Amino acid sequence: MTGRKNFLFHDTADGATASAIVLSLIETAKANNLNIYHYLYTLLLYMPDYKNEPAGIKQLLPWSDFIKERCTGIIDIEKVRPEERGNLNI
Repeated sequence: MTGRKNFLFHDTADGATASAIVLSLIETAKANNLNIYHYLYTLLLYMPDYKNEPAGIKQLLPWSDFIKERCTGIIDIEKVRPEERGNLNI
């Protein structure tokens, strides 16, 4: 388990909860054979625009075609800029 020793250093329950969420995202990305860095980057890039739209959130799940297309294999982060991100196909 990734978080076992990390949880020893949390001062608050909210900090432990936040770490558990991030570590869950990382483990889910690993289970779906995604590039973890690129998956987290993509989530942070698109989530603010679609956080209140269920269809947008479904596109950001690790097993969606949108994510598998963008977050598998080696990436060139220079190609994916916030200004040039485009829209989700919802």
